[in-house]
Amino acid sequence: MRILFISPNRLRLVVPPLPLGLASVVAAVKNDHEVRVLDFMFAADPLGQVRRAVAEFSPEIIVLSVRNIDNQDSRHPESFIREVKDLVDLLRQLSAAPIVVGGAGFSIMPREFMDFLKADFGVAGEGEAAFRDFLSAFAGARDWGRVSGLVWRQAGGWRLNPVQRVADLKALPRPALEYFTPRLYQEAVGSAKLPGMVPVQTRRGCPMKCIYCTTPILEGRRFRAWEPTQVASWLAAWHEKWGLTRFYFVDNLFNCPPSYAKKLCRAILDLQLPLQWGALINPAAPDRELFRLCREAGGVFMQVGNESGSELTLTRLGKGFGRRQVELTLRLLEEEGIAYSCFLLLGGPGETRETVAESVALLEQYRPQLVNLTVGIRIYPGLALHRLALAEGLLDPGDNLLQPRFYLAPAVKEWIWEYLEGVMARHPNWIF
Repeated sequence: MRILFISPNRLRLVVPPLPLGLASVVAAVKNDHEVRVLDFMFAADPLGQVRRAVAEFSPEIIVLSVRNIDNQDSRHPESFIREVKDLVDLLRQLSAAPIVVGGAGFSIMPREFMDFLKADFGVAGEGEAAFRDFLSAFAGARDWGRVSGLVWRQAGGWRLNPVQRVADLKALPRPALEYFTPRLYQEAVGSAKLPGMVPVQTRRGCPMKCIYCTTPILEGRRFRAWEPTQVASWLAAWHEKWGLTRFYFVDNLFNCPPSYAKKLCRAILDLQLPLQWGALINPAAPDRELFRLCREAGGVFMQVGNESGSELTLTRLGKGFGRRQVELTLRLLEEEGIAYSCFLLLGGPGETRETVAESVALLEQYRPQLVNLTVGIRIYPGLALHRLALAEGLLDPGDNLLQPRFYLAPAVKEWIWEYLEGVMARHPNWIF
């Protein structure tokens, strides 16, 4: 079959993100089907590109990958779902091919998206095996009930099949980066004015219990991983093919478990290639040996997911670590000579002037290259923060949350913006 894949994302927070999830789904089907991919990130005329592709390619199935629902900015919220709806409407005019929607953003609230977009099908969760099964069903008996995570019409409503996660990641093919001009992603800069990096995933799953995070919904709580040597072989192949040298490991917990991360570092080190990479470090597991291995293997920039410097706030966010672990993580990174950034997620449950000041004061004792400031926490359905917001009367129970809604503690919302403007005047590398 002829399948047209479209990545409509154009948001460039920190750095422009290459659509890794879509590249993985494309890799799973490209050998058995005729594939074309449209990536809007650097397109001068994306809708013109769509019109030409549909006219020239005559797709039999069209796939949209929804990565970002909105910009997650409580002060100046911007939703992207109308743009996706407009794209669906345009495709309806151009083609009779069924439209299938997937992606991380879609998977958070699939039924709500289908009600709004009026697409034909959706695939929630990991798409590599699920989309292959959908294509088999589409070409055969159309037994939709057997397709993992499929959203489809039944009896006038939307039915969502149970999501089955890929048990053996090692059996999946290498992501098909060749459809996405990876060299351009490495060269482009985003809002943080940092050099671009090409995303790589080594593990899925997160056992943490942060009250606001969707990762356990998307990936489950159990760790699954590729072999470290397998991941290293991808880096070597991409370096040889495109000269790529900068990568970012998108694993939610790069340093957990530390034993796996150390094996990965050694596998990268064995390549003896001039690679530089970054990752997200969770303060729950500071480890000097691991950080030293990271540096030796080319780990030059780490994002520390501290979110706060207040013991009270960390506890209420369900972070699973405390202030002492945050400080130890930052100290070890500095001692090992690794540049890092930090996050402050302000305005959550119980946040006060004192807890905000405590978080700022903690980071002022260290030397982060960048501090990302976020005020207000995006609320997603079914999470502990959603239940709390409903219990406190901050949300209408009928709100489907497609439009951005934020939890912002009453004790901070009257003064937090002005306060942070003063902080940023002292620290030009602290940004919203």
